[in-house]
Amino acid sequence: MAHILDKAPLYVNGKKATEQVLFPQTPVFTGFRRPARIEGDIFDLEVEGEIPREISGTFYRVQPDHRFPPLFEEDIQFSGDGNITAIRIENGHADFKQRYVQTDRFKAETAARKALFGKYRNPYTDSEAVKGIIRTVSNTNIIFWRGTLLALKEDGPPFAMDPTTLETIGRYDFEGQILTPTFTAHPKFDPDTGEMVAFAYEAGGNGHDASCDIVVWTIDKDGRKTEECWYKAPFCGMIHDCSITKNYLILPLTPIKCSLDRLREGGNHFAWDPNENQLYGIVPRRNGKPEDIRWYRGPNGFHGHFAGSYEDEDNIFADLTVATGNVFFWFPPDPKVTPAATYEPPKRNELKSPTTRWVFDPKAPTDTFVTPLRDLNNSGEFARIDERFMGKQYSHFWQLLIDPTRPYDAQKCGPPAGGLFNCLGHFTWDTGTRDIWFAGPTTTLQEPVFIPKKDSEEEGVGWVICFANRLDENRNDILLFEAQNIAQGPIAIIRLPMRLGLGLHGNWVDQSEIEAFARRRAVDGDLGPLKIAEQPLPWQQDPELCKFG
Repeated sequence: MAHILDKAPLYVNGKKATEQVLFPQTPVFTGFRRPARIEGDIFDLEVEGEIPREISGTFYRVQPDHRFPPLFEEDIQFSGDGNITAIRIENGHADFKQRYVQTDRFKAETAARKALFGKYRNPYTDSEAVKGIIRTVSNTNIIFWRGTLLALKEDGPPFAMDPTTLETIGRYDFEGQILTPTFTAHPKFDPDTGEMVAFAYEAGGNGHDASCDIVVWTIDKDGRKTEECWYKAPFCGMIHDCSITKNYLILPLTPIKCSLDRLREGGNHFAWDPNENQLYGIVPRRNGKPEDIRWYRGPNGFHGHFAGSYEDEDNIFADLTVATGNVFFWFPPDPKVTPAATYEPPKRNELKSPTTRWVFDPKAPTDTFVTPLRDLNNSGEFARIDERFMGKQYSHFWQLLIDPTRPYDAQKCGPPAGGLFNCLGHFTWDTGTRDIWFAGPTTTLQEPVFIPKKDSEEEGVGWVICFANRLDENRNDILLFEAQNIAQGPIAIIRLPMRLGLGLHGNWVDQSEIEAFARRRAVDGDLGPLKIAEQPLPWQQDPELCKFG
């Protein structure tokens, strides 16, 4: 019998060469970031402290979680299959449920028992067996929409799931109203009207052809599309998040660019451009026309996520983190555009990502250069607000922070998985509050989510929930804080007996909302049956658009 060390390597010249199910020994697939590959249920999780009994609902979050070793050894986390966590809280108790989103890609690879799709957002690197199959993994956000969960990733359409069972229902096209190849992972919801404001970039063609097309929609609370307008971007770049005010939508165009030639050559979808501006596209929410978009330019930087935005009689105020360099270091500059000799990448531990406030005059001409009005001199990401104040003047936000002055036990934990998000902060714009809790030398944190107190309409009254990565124990906990007293630490720790991995985004849904929509659909019938997309998308029906190489 051959010794294990005598066997052929799994990867030859970076590409998978065997059928063996064994992940590569790269940072993305080892240590705390190793794929969890878990589905299951746990009834009545352990709780340290006490969960307030008035909290009733579910904390949903999603993590990229590769089910099979990738076709290319240097794959990235963002290619992992979407795996949804539901932490159901009721009467002081918490239950756990975890299920994969069964996308078209999931089903194709399940049948083959191996990875069939290649590099992140590059269909030219896929197996011939899956040409024309929707390749999204729905791994970036999970939202509640009219009684249904929608699993989202900006490179493809939504997939609908049951909010109670997490069963995948199917691809969702808003009852045939939205047929683009891409759809944002970050729609925003108007708390006064119930409208969803959404967009897509690389929205033309097949979604992988470096299109500069952007489309913006409004969908009313009854599910009817009431607004649609198409715009052009100055270049094909990433627009990950967005923000709304009463009358405007803000689209941050990050200088990380897509090139069709590079895709055809088997390269990365994105490449950082250190010589390009960060841009903000401002469009009207009502009756938009293609010529209405105005682009405002700022110094080179990498957009993070918005906290909130609002407007007064003259200006738009928009708050978000902006990093000083390329956060996605796995997408370096294209040497054909930026020769290596002319570019010195910043050291990761030297990057700053402060929360910044930008002021835009919507009457100013396009290409106006702007700089932040305020910089909070913090460094963090994943800001969240009390979403009852979305689009309105607000003060409170919560955010993960990186504080390199705090102790970190690298001997026990190794490199900090997902970045050194070692603190949770509560900030206020009005009073300058900085209410910060340090997670300890062996723990990093995941995105916080605000839970409003039901009997209060006051902004920021409630709780904050987030995942903790116990790096020394190879395990996760869920932490619950009083929203306006973060520094005292968690009031409850919901213990998980295993590691799930690094999640991206999540949301809280009150149980009354879940039950109300379920009752309307099952008893009252006024929602009608959920209609899942059955027809192929337009690009799948056009042989020319399906040609990937």
